Amino acid sequence: MIAMAQHSRFKIAALAVLVLLLTTVAPAAEQKSVEALKAEAEKAGGGHQARLYAELAQQLVETADQQFTDGQVEAAQASVQDVLKYAALARDISIKTRGKMKETEIHLRNAERRLDAVRRTLSVDDRPPLEDAGKKLERFRQDLLNAMFADPKKEKKP
Repeated sequence: MIAMAQHSRFKIAALAVLVLLLTTVAPAAEQKSVEALKAEAEKAGGGHQARLYAELAQQLVETADQQFTDGQVEAAQASVQDVLKYAALARDISIKTRGKMKETEIHLRNAERRLDAVRRTLSVDDRPPLEDAGKKLERFRQDLLNAMFADPKKEKKP
C-alpha cells in the first residue's frame, strides 16, 4: 500500500516536471531568431519563402519595439525599414507564385497591427516614419487580397 502511494506521487511529480519543461521549451522553439528566419527564408522557395519573409517582418516589428524601448531610435527606424523590405518581398513572391497567400497576409496584418501599437507608444517626433510604414504594410496586404480574390479570367487576359 505504501509502495503504491509512493509510486503515484512519483508519477505526479514526473508529470509536473514534464509539463513544466514543455511550457518553457515550446515557446522558445516557436520563436525563431531573426537571423535563423533570414537564413531559412533565403533557402526556401515559392509560397513557403513568402510566408517566412512575412514572419520575419513580423519578428522585426518586435525587434524595433525593443529598440525604441531601449532608446535606440536610429536602430529601430532601420528595423522598421527592414520590416518594409521583407514585407515587400513576401508580397511579391506570394503573388508571383500564388502560394501561401493567406498565411502571408495574416503575418503582414499582425505586423501592421503591432506596428500601429508601437507607433502609439512613441513621442510625436518619432511617429511619422511608422505611420508611413503602416500605410505601406496596409497597401501590401491589400495587394495580396486583390490577388487572392481576383477573377482568374481577368488575370489570363493580356
